[in-house]
Amino acid sequence: MTDSLPARVHRAQRDEARDACEELRAVLAVEGIVLPSLGVEDSSVFTGETLVQLGGASPTVVSGIAFALDVGFSVIRAGRGAGSVVQVLRTPDVGALVVDTRADRVGEYRATDESGRFVLAPPAGGDLWTADPGDVHAATRNDVARAEAARQTARSNRRWAG
Repeated sequence: MTDSLPARVHRAQRDEARDACEELRAVLAVEGIVLPSLGVEDSSVFTGETLVQLGGASPTVVSGIAFALDVGFSVIRAGRGAGSVVQVLRTPDVGALVVDTRADRVGEYRATDESGRFVLAPPAGGDLWTADPGDVHAATRNDVARAEAARQTARSNRRWAG
């Protein structure tokens, strides 16, 4: 028996939240910073979102985090120019799912065109489009579940139309 789409989305959100916790925990550990209450909060009954609970921290820990963020953002801003949106993404692997935030679409990365824009394809098939790399980020597990639902819907529609 397969899981329902809501169950798969919920599981994807929890996995994404757990991964985010572990990523933050590892980054902070390099500097000896520990957030003892860092963990995953149960889904909200009202929004359905799974949240990361950062918890309480001493002023020393919070100052260390603020300093690390300030230094990191300064380096990024210096490389991108003043006033730019901070968005860092390496060129995705061909076929990787990404999100075009300007178009609010999930797409598969296909190539980078001659102007430096990413060429994307809808996961369920359709016309290619291009996106500015600054408007694109790697797909989250929730985005992947959304794309899979679109693929299944398209497959089902083709079966009924044919």
